[in-house]
Amino acid sequence: MRREFQKSEIEETLDKVCNDNLFTNSSTLQKLLRYLVEKKLLNEDLKELTIGLDLFDSNYSVDKHDGIVRTYIYKLRQKLVKYYAQPEVNDPIIFEIKKGQYNLSFQSPNELIKSESDKSIKIPLQKLWIGLGIALIIGTVILAKFNLEPETYLWKPFLSPDASNLVVISDQYVVSETNQYDEEHAVLYPEINNDDQFLKYQNENPERKLRRTDYSVMSKMAPFSIKSITEWLIPNGGSFDMKLESQLVFDDIRKHNIVFVGQFKTMNLSKAIFLKDSKVFSTYIDGFKYSIGDETKVYNTKHGTQRVEYAMVSYTSISPNNKVFYFVSNNDIGVMATVRNFTSPDWLKDFASKIPQEAKHFNALFQVSGIQRTDMSCELVELEVIE
Repeated sequence: MRREFQKSEIEETLDKVCNDNLFTNSSTLQKLLRYLVEKKLLNEDLKELTIGLDLFDSNYSVDKHDGIVRTYIYKLRQKLVKYYAQPEVNDPIIFEIKKGQYNLSFQSPNELIKSESDKSIKIPLQKLWIGLGIALIIGTVILAKFNLEPETYLWKPFLSPDASNLVVISDQYVVSETNQYDEEHAVLYPEINNDDQFLKYQNENPERKLRRTDYSVMSKMAPFSIKSITEWLIPNGGSFDMKLESQLVFDDIRKHNIVFVGQFKTMNLSKAIFLKDSKVFSTYIDGFKYSIGDETKVYNTKHGTQRVEYAMVSYTSISPNNKVFYFVSNNDIGVMATVRNFTSPDWLKDFASKIPQEAKHFNALFQVSGIQRTDMSCELVELEVIE
């Protein structure tokens, strides 16, 4: 006889699963699991479009969003399998999502064992060997294809099924200032980009009537870059959470692969990592400085008929298991152009040929120019390979 579970028992088990280390690093998977359990308790039949509209985008389209829901359902199913495979887990309720379905079901361990045993079938030995041979050939072809595709090798840590990725977006601290006419308006100060800098500036300039605000601002590079990263990671089986640079803490850096997009002038915590291993590069005014031996080159923003700016792409490690990609410029098009290129298979394949396979890290400086800041060219001008 099928066992009926109490709602309190289901909710208690759900909290236990979500608080496990396998789930604590992914707020998206936690949210999806809680959503599926809630809908199961309401006996609602779920479809991909329903989940997409409720959790991902109020304008969700199955075609436009290219399988985001299917990707996360697959990742959740895999996480649940790993969770229940842990020897210390002995939950009274098992959350199961059958292949090809979006609805979650509640099973007791005994029911699940019986269900799996009923499905067992006998395979003739000859057919079994044939099947194993075919599987081995297919696996070899897939592995060879994977190893022959350098256009994705930089992103492999981000595309691993166990990867926990965080996209960090630089943002500018905003203060409110009251002028001599007692009018209050928002102001951006280059000297202020966190609470400590605000207090320091306030102490040094007591005549200014300043107060904190509860918001920050981002430039247009943010939505354009997020679009490129989404269209690259999601179809390739990756996923990510997002956070503003102003909210970043060291625990985020320790637990995630990081993709940073934005300006170095608005960095806070990220300054401690960006270019930390470089022997030749440093930031300089509105660009970068390249120094090797007695030679020093300055790559700073150039104004004129066609604006020229510089962007740095830095690929390094933040722990033995986690990688970080920095897409940094002090201007929009530098960030947008480099993100666009590093999420383009053809462009990445060409760039990969310049990097030795044994290289662990690199810092690449690009010159970016654009007519009316839309038609962007992106040329590699300096490259530092760190083995």
